[in-house]
Amino acid sequence: MYKGTIIYVGNFELPDKGASANRVVANGKIFTQLGYRVVFLGIRKDVLFDNICVTEFDANMYEEAYPRNAYQWMKHMCSVKNIKMLAEQYDDTCMIILYNAPFVLLQTAKRHFKKSKIKVVYDCTEWTTVTDGSIIKRFIKKIDERFVRQKAGSVADGMIVISHMMEKAYSMNKPLILLPPLVDLNDEIWNQKRKKESSDFEFCFAGMLDGNKDSLDKIVEAFAELKHANSILRIIGVSREEFLAYYPDLEKVVNKAVGDICFMGRLSHKETIQYVQNCDCYIFVRPSDLRNNAGFPTKFAEAYSCGCPMIASNVSDIGEYFTSGADGILLDCLTVCEIKQAMQTVMANDVDDMKCEKKRVFHYESYAERCEKWMEQLLD
Repeated sequence: MYKGTIIYVGNFELPDKGASANRVVANGKIFTQLGYRVVFLGIRKDVLFDNICVTEFDANMYEEAYPRNAYQWMKHMCSVKNIKMLAEQYDDTCMIILYNAPFVLLQTAKRHFKKSKIKVVYDCTEWTTVTDGSIIKRFIKKIDERFVRQKAGSVADGMIVISHMMEKAYSMNKPLILLPPLVDLNDEIWNQKRKKESSDFEFCFAGMLDGNKDSLDKIVEAFAELKHANSILRIIGVSREEFLAYYPDLEKVVNKAVGDICFMGRLSHKETIQYVQNCDCYIFVRPSDLRNNAGFPTKFAEAYSCGCPMIASNVSDIGEYFTSGADGILLDCLTVCEIKQAMQTVMANDVDDMKCEKKRVFHYESYAERCEKWMEQLLD
């Protein structure tokens, strides 16, 4: 039975350019399964235009131009003009979900839709003060993070969170649902033919240089110290030039390991997943801090869903899903020495015995029932 329209809004690049887009699209599939039409309003960075436009990917996916100056940023942070436009276009709108939106936009949306029956929900996946730009912009981001962390739950009509740390922090605010990063295992990208390009043992990292969220430098240093002739480290999402600009002190290390470290740069989501499912060990290392423990690594959910052996740092809720030995190695200590030892251990094991079929823990359909109960509580 059709139940109405949900508008999902945020700084995600549709349809699958990054973890944020993959999250909202996967969540949207749950709402679609429950009988709702889901309309997305994301951003586009390569073209300037006014208002919003429909994408070439889907009739229910819209874009607005990414802000490029201070005035545009202030407008983007405060204005609900484009959200209002969509809500009027889809006159059966029952919910607006703001994905990691500035706190002031949450407040503005609540005020604007207060007299309507439209619920305003906040999807929170990070608490971070990290941003680029001017000192003023970084100061505003720092203040905004504090308000989101402390006040978003009391302002929004409902909350979607990504980790138990967030669930606990917003526990006094109902309705609340925890949704980790989800995937659609029925999609073709998760059913690609497995093929390996060489007989070398392949470690794979996929991610970006994003405010020191990942310790890619330690991974590269540890791999360089392996001195194993039949191993490679494939790095997806970062070019060699980008890596050396970020970690200039590692130029000699990278030059010495040339041929063994393969920088791929940005790839499509489909290409990335194919490399992940074909590697011998997926690896990511993140420090245990507020940002990483409040969030949940999408790369873990994706590699885990592929059934890929992993070396992973013990952050957020990973320990609830990861079994050391059966799934790989979970790191509590993030020194280069410990990472190197973990690499050596994984290489010494029989990788074929560790690999398994796709795991459905993060498949979106597994969360439909709890999401339906949350929706009933929210829209009652």
